[in-house]
Amino acid sequence: MASTAPAARIEFDIAAQRLGDAIAVYSMVTGLDVLIDGEHAQRLSSTVRGTMTAPEGLEAMLAGTGLEARRASATSVVIRASRFPGMKALPLLPEPAGMEASGFNEGEVLHQSYAAQVQQALRSTLCASTQTRPGSYRLALQLHLDARGTVDRFRLLSTTGVSDRDAAVQLKVRGMSVGSPPPPSLPQPLVVLLLPEGPGAQSDCEASVSGADGRAP
Repeated sequence: MASTAPAARIEFDIAAQRLGDAIAVYSMVTGLDVLIDGEHAQRLSSTVRGTMTAPEGLEAMLAGTGLEARRASATSVVIRASRFPGMKALPLLPEPAGMEASGFNEGEVLHQSYAAQVQQALRSTLCASTQTRPGSYRLALQLHLDARGTVDRFRLLSTTGVSDRDAAVQLKVRGMSVGSPPPPSLPQPLVVLLLPEGPGAQSDCEASVSGADGRAP
């Protein structure tokens, strides 16, 4: 009979310090990409010392910060303000389809459906230029939509690794339209995570780029 393998336990020794620096050490130790905005990164972390799993280590690091972690993929985690300050953090559960949005409950189908539209609109917008075409870089950004479904505020939570590309992404995202208004109850802002595509993977951009005029600008 098959048995479930226990989660790997890691020896941590990370002193209390600026949270952004502590997370950089945690990421090297665990191999996880941890995405956090610049404001949250200035908070003071808690000491993480002892043998524990990766989620337990991150939970210990965030203790007392008012922040919580949500898994965005098998190898990446997003840090955000806790929705339930003072309560013990929940396990790092996977977020659907690379989209993590503050306040979502798993049963809210309407919100999840609109989140998928936002994800697709962002990919289509970035596919319009070879400089911003997704697939070769990782990107996390925070979006706020107005009543028409147009981005009125946004912030990059991570860099693509190339400053010129970061600037081009910001130009593309500014004023981006999803094409339909968001549900009035949609929790905002949304945090969108785009991940690099694996070797040999077919880019989502290929159809949209060739469908225009066969050339990318």
